[in-house]
Amino acid sequence: MSPKVAKLRNGKVAPPMPEASRPEYLFENGLRQVKPYHQTYLAHVKQRWIGRTVPEVFASEMPRRCTSAMIVGAMKRGDVLVNEAIVSPEYILKGGESLRSMNCHRHEPPVPDTPIRVIEQTKDYVAFDKPHGITVHPNELNFHNTALEILRRDHAIPSYMHDAVTSGIVIFANVADSAVRQRFQPPSDHPTQESDSLVQKEYVCRVVGEFPEDPCVVSEPILQSAGKVSVDPAGKSSETRFERIWYDEASHSSLVRCFLATGRQHQIRLHVAHLQHPIVNDKLYNPDYRTATTADLANIASGGEKRFYPKDIPPEHQPYMPYYISPETPCHKCKEEREGLNTPRPEEMKIWLRAIRYQGPDWKFKVDMPEWADPAVVS
Repeated sequence: MSPKVAKLRNGKVAPPMPEASRPEYLFENGLRQVKPYHQTYLAHVKQRWIGRTVPEVFASEMPRRCTSAMIVGAMKRGDVLVNEAIVSPEYILKGGESLRSMNCHRHEPPVPDTPIRVIEQTKDYVAFDKPHGITVHPNELNFHNTALEILRRDHAIPSYMHDAVTSGIVIFANVADSAVRQRFQPPSDHPTQESDSLVQKEYVCRVVGEFPEDPCVVSEPILQSAGKVSVDPAGKSSETRFERIWYDEASHSSLVRCFLATGRQHQIRLHVAHLQHPIVNDKLYNPDYRTATTADLANIASGGEKRFYPKDIPPEHQPYMPYYISPETPCHKCKEEREGLNTPRPEEMKIWLRAIRYQGPDWKFKVDMPEWADPAVVS
């Protein structure tokens, strides 16, 4: 299929839509990095955009990526189109129109250069051991540096596979097939003894302090709102069962086995923090670990966690956020990377939480205990 050609109001022809390209990876200092690139976005005009100008929409919807002045300049260069045509910055959007932005400058946070080990692969699913520091799906910050895209590049998994079970051991499955989807269905929102036995999810984590010796169950509801996750009475029902494996007095930490009856975001991390035993190196829920720096925030984002950067940082200085620059505006992130500044360390891109077993009625996947399950490991 040939690329679509846009006819512009001034009679000129817009450049062809860019084809999807394979990323250029750089491997250095234990990190997998993606060379900066330009990306194209396409969106249909939403109801709340009708009656507004393009710069107004961009500035309100993506304040961390751009300012009105940036978009005015991009529109004049032909990098932002309405219905594939150049329009003036004063143009008022209408329903049914499309909005395309081209040449959006993008850096992705680096991730650890740890191979993704495939446990089992069939035409219907692929089970693999996801390393720390690599998010599962493309998100606001990462596209090529995600488990899904790395597996598609290195192991040629089909494009119809997406995750059915996530964290640690991950299963990408053909979720369009109802039989495959039901086979790997995680626990329901309202677990019962019968449903709880269908899919079992077992994790280990290393927490601060002397965890209770007797098994315990935490059923605190979890609320996800405005990009934040917290224990809240207004949240959804959640249940985690914990069993202590060992307590080490020298490090004042405990290794804990965790069994999920539900699968809420950050469920284990929130529930152990609720018990006053947060995960040792949890940047989000262990306030005593350390204050996150700018580089730490990038690490958190590349680890799959929703973390926005401060709004008071102007778009041209937001770390890793894709934004719109003019040919005259140098990219601060390109300069930082050339000079080796604000580069995260692979050892800081992990959290002591790991899925070690997922099991269903007719399938079972297990991985080894992590290195930090040894009390002698303290950092």
